[in-house]
Amino acid sequence: MSRRRVFVSIALVAAVPLILASCSQAPKTDAPTLDAPATHSLTIIGTADLQGMLEPSVMEVDADGDGKTEEVSAGGIARIATLIREIQDETENPVVVVSAGDDLMNRYFHTFKGEAIFSLMSDAGYELYALGNHEFDKGPDVLAAALDHTEFECICTDLAVEGTPLEGRCAPWLIKDYDGLSVGFFSLMTEGFPYVTSGKSVEMSGTNFEVAHRAVRELRDAGAQVVVGLTHVGYERDLEIAQSVPGIDIIFGGHSHEYAKTAYRMGGTFVVNGGEKGPYLVRLDLTTDENGKLDLKSVRSELIPVTGDVASAPDIEAKLAAYQEKFPEAIVLGRTDVPWDMTKETLRQGESPVANMVNDRMRDKFRVDIVLNNAGAFRGKKVYKPGPVTDVMLHEIDEFSNYAFSMDLEGAYILEVLERSAASFGGGGLLHGAGLRYAVDLTGTAQELTQGADGSWSVSVPGERVVEATVLTADGEWKPLDPDRTYAVLSNSFIVQHEGDGYFWFKRYATNLENTYSTFYSILAEIAGNEGVLNPEQPDGRLTVAE
Repeated sequence: MSRRRVFVSIALVAAVPLILASCSQAPKTDAPTLDAPATHSLTIIGTADLQGMLEPSVMEVDADGDGKTEEVSAGGIARIATLIREIQDETENPVVVVSAGDDLMNRYFHTFKGEAIFSLMSDAGYELYALGNHEFDKGPDVLAAALDHTEFECICTDLAVEGTPLEGRCAPWLIKDYDGLSVGFFSLMTEGFPYVTSGKSVEMSGTNFEVAHRAVRELRDAGAQVVVGLTHVGYERDLEIAQSVPGIDIIFGGHSHEYAKTAYRMGGTFVVNGGEKGPYLVRLDLTTDENGKLDLKSVRSELIPVTGDVASAPDIEAKLAAYQEKFPEAIVLGRTDVPWDMTKETLRQGESPVANMVNDRMRDKFRVDIVLNNAGAFRGKKVYKPGPVTDVMLHEIDEFSNYAFSMDLEGAYILEVLERSAASFGGGGLLHGAGLRYAVDLTGTAQELTQGADGSWSVSVPGERVVEATVLTADGEWKPLDPDRTYAVLSNSFIVQHEGDGYFWFKRYATNLENTYSTFYSILAEIAGNEGVLNPEQPDGRLTVAE
């Protein structure tokens, strides 16, 4: 299989992740180079959302550039390092290597607290780093310590870090000189930051739009000729920012894990996204006139497959192997003093203490009214004895790595959803909740669905099994579920995105639907790290079943 590198002109969206760098609190600029050329060229390469995936794994990749994907061994920091070095050696342009964050995750993060991931990324050649929300999963103290192992520069434009462990460790923005071309860089964090990670003393300093406007103004006033946003807000928000904030030339984004097929142009702004887990290295080439104004027709983007025909850099491979030798068989994240019963019988025929625990934590974390997750989303299929809570255990329980989705949904639809749950008793569609109690009488008529020729679901028999449903109010009282009220709800991607187990209501009727990009695994791993002990409590009556 040949590695085909196809440049795509600006209609093409290549997902280009940006990896930003270590930090100094004050904005930083470089002095311009004398005898600069009449025109300027620059190459930006990078990734986003590596998620701690430092080793190759099997992923779907379009390795030949023909639009067809196949499962191949892809990714890996040693291969990425090789591509970075090849591009730096082969390209006459200045090359800047970036990341758009969410790299501190999974086994290497749990074991080495950021040292392995950040030091290997530095050795691979990353120069600029924009923090993602998962960098904060173990809190700002651990993140600050991890930055001791970096050689890149870090940007945190919209984070208030004064008086926190990150003070002096990340810059509000940077201006870099590339052969006489002044390029300004700023970063943006997802506005879900307070809910999706452990920011603790670190808070956001404004909305994405407010901060972007301010950063562009300050960078232009400071002499930046080209402005690049390294963002961790998601592709759709990147497009909104491109439309609403003039003066940004390039948005190099992450968070939504998308590899757009074309580099999207909106006015004078080009938007690319870095995908996830490193199966591609994103490359963007641009040229300006002698005054530093971007030549819109010159912008070209490329997705370079990181597959098996890319040799691993020997020095990176050796350093990675040294870390691998230190791995325990399973990484202890916390402990439990009571068993975790993850058998089908417990999960699909009544109230589950483990599901209750997970849902309660999700309700608190994302500050919603109601959490609803189907029994089939919880795996493991056995009873875990008291003892360590490990990464292996949590990955077994979160076998499908479903993302948590937040949304607003009317009470009338929630009642229909509960009837679907009551009709699914004994199967994976039974719903476990938090912030909600409901009672089921199995002698009542079960809800039935009909699927049309177009694949859409509709209710053919309404169902009469739900005899009571109450919701926990902010003042701690349980009140009847109000059909006319809109509730903040959290559920998972299987039933929200894919209408799994027939749950079509979320996708069809929910508003303000948002992917948190947090999985059961990442949520539980974060909580285990913060609390130390995860003990499921006895059933509290939130799901009662009469037969």
